[in-house]
Amino acid sequence: MKKSFQLWGILLMSGTLVFTSCKNDDNTTTPTKSLYERLGGNTAISAVIDQFIANVAGDARINAFFADAASDPARLTKLRNNLINQVGMATGGSEKYTGLDMKTAHKGMGVAEADFNALVEDLSLALDKFKVPTTEKTELLTALAGMKGDIVEGATPLYARLGANAGISAVIDDFLGKVAADSRINSFFAAAAADPARLAKLRNNLINQVGQASGGTEKYTGLDMKTAHKGMKITDAHFNALVEDLTASLVKFNVQSKAKIELLTALGSMRADIVGQ
Repeated sequence: MKKSFQLWGILLMSGTLVFTSCKNDDNTTTPTKSLYERLGGNTAISAVIDQFIANVAGDARINAFFADAASDPARLTKLRNNLINQVGMATGGSEKYTGLDMKTAHKGMGVAEADFNALVEDLSLALDKFKVPTTEKTELLTALAGMKGDIVEGATPLYARLGANAGISAVIDDFLGKVAADSRINSFFAAAAADPARLAKLRNNLINQVGQASGGTEKYTGLDMKTAHKGMKITDAHFNALVEDLTASLVKFNVQSKAKIELLTALGSMRADIVGQ
């Protein structure tokens, strides 16, 4: 969403967004104004971008892509400013967009055509809220459609988005280090931590389990979760601590928010076989 846009002809007047004519009362043609001027400048652009972001945040089809930014005020502000600046610069304003190009910004995110279409719908709703005329609305959406090739990668498997075996292994190694230092749960792993052979087996089981669950060729051959955790008396608090440690490792290796949510959701489905056994 960080590439140049073209936008709609709206001006901010008397507290509402209204449209102006391109001709004087004497029917003489005025010099063509820049699109930025016809938009009403930064204030009008900002209003539409704010609504667009709100629409995306409430859209269950695609909001997972933006979950990390939504949970971090600084990142959300940066995203908002990038969008405003790229629209401003593209339409003739003095703003300067300094973000990544679209291909680089979306690399590895696994954005599918359906995801892109959902984004377009959310922008269309923002334009409709401000009663943007069909001509200007079409101009913007056509420009956005031109970015499709740089944004849509197709439905990339979760395994690939996690970085395949190498990426998963790096996350698991960091995760085991965090668990070992976590006084809330490290007692459950003390025996394995003290035995290099058991620790290596645990590591490999975790890598294979995540690899298999995310679509890789790895095969998990360990015990099922209910049997493996029988008699351990793991509570919800213990399980939540484990998830926190894994989340911290995923964040460390910059796993995209959608991939992170998919993996944590898959692990969350194991809760019933782990907690209370």
